[in-house]
Amino acid sequence: MSVAVERPTATHRPVITLVASTTAFTLVIIGTTVVNVALPAIRSDLGGGVSGLQWVINAYTLMFASLLLSMGALCDLRGARRVMLAGVGVFLTGAAVAFVSPSLGVLIAGQVILGTGAAALMPASLALISHAYPDDRRRARAIGIFASASAVAIGLGPVLGGLLIDAIGWRAIFAMDVPLAVFVAVLVIRAVDETPRRPAAGIDLPGQVTAIVALGAFTYAIIESGAAGWGAASTQVALLVAIVAGGLFIHIERVGEHPMLPLSLFRSREFSVGAGAGLLVNFGVYGQFFVLSLYLQELRGLTPLQTGVVFLVQPLTAALTAVPAGRITAREGPRLPVAVGGFVAAAGVTLLLTVGAHSSYAAIVAALALLGAGGGMSIPALTAAVVAGAPRPQVGVAAATFTASRQVGGILGVAVLGAMVSQTSFVHGLHLAVLVTAGALAISGLAGALLLSGRARDESI
Repeated sequence: MSVAVERPTATHRPVITLVASTTAFTLVIIGTTVVNVALPAIRSDLGGGVSGLQWVINAYTLMFASLLLSMGALCDLRGARRVMLAGVGVFLTGAAVAFVSPSLGVLIAGQVILGTGAAALMPASLALISHAYPDDRRRARAIGIFASASAVAIGLGPVLGGLLIDAIGWRAIFAMDVPLAVFVAVLVIRAVDETPRRPAAGIDLPGQVTAIVALGAFTYAIIESGAAGWGAASTQVALLVAIVAGGLFIHIERVGEHPMLPLSLFRSREFSVGAGAGLLVNFGVYGQFFVLSLYLQELRGLTPLQTGVVFLVQPLTAALTAVPAGRITAREGPRLPVAVGGFVAAAGVTLLLTVGAHSSYAAIVAALALLGAGGGMSIPALTAAVVAGAPRPQVGVAAATFTASRQVGGILGVAVLGAMVSQTSFVHGLHLAVLVTAGALAISGLAGALLLSGRARDESI
């Protein structure tokens, strides 16, 4: 006699979708933050200089950013539920490769696979939330919860990773992916509804290839400039390749039948400003994570766990401000949270100008607290602005574009700020990096104050 298994009611499914999507995003975030804490241990075991460590971080982020647009289109073409389940499988494959890697090159390959899986999970998460919460106000609140929970993961990842690294070794951090991935798969299979599909949509393969080449070559040029200088032939050739591939990408997107990045999206001021400001925020956050991780462990002698505890303040303050920012955005629009968030984060980062080789940790903790609070204000509002500024059939692509812009910012932050600390004394390079980061964050706040809407959007898109 068979026993029928009761499925969750339609009333409960939006909540389950939010939980599954948030957990998937947590998986993606942990893939970045935990590795930052493990960098010195990885270098001790597998070798490599600062440029090698930059590639350990950027291999993941590069594939993540490059494939997000195609994955967003794939969500529209095949359904976000299918894409999320496939992403979970790819992510676990990458974790296995990274876990057994005998060399830095194999670890970087594992990070490439992990980034590919992450690229599928991210747009699928936002597309599923958008489908589950069609009302603009409820969607803005859900996105606030999504961002807040993800901010907590940013903090818990390094702490848990630090515990595992100290107790077992850096390879153990990749084992953390397994329970989270299985949990996501069970929820999605059990209770998440598929999103509408657009059979007429297609995958822009030429655009995808040129995007990867352009972003990869540009990243290589910046990292290589830190080791060999801008006058080196390898740096100049990489920069030339990036320019040519970037130009081809724009041309392909203009004339292609199924562009991965519909340039018409940028006609929306909300979308354009949101994408640009998101890039600048992640430039600061990812770049400072990379630099401060090396500073705390290699210059100040902290363990991975102690470093994770120091970093914990940033996501905690982000979590405290993300939900209120989502509510303010739902009620009044994104202008105020983005403007205040950008200037608060910029002010916090400038505190790092007082940090030296033997200074107190108080300035670092205060800087991370304000950086987190500012990011927690900005990101939910920017996410809501981008999603609301896109036509409903293109929400998956818009969400992927926004996240891609943020990840490009992260790639540039690690590459640019890492190059700064590798070219001179570490403390001097850190101070230069602080000035650049503060400027980027201040520009994001100014853009929000001048160009984003100051009213909530109630109408359907």
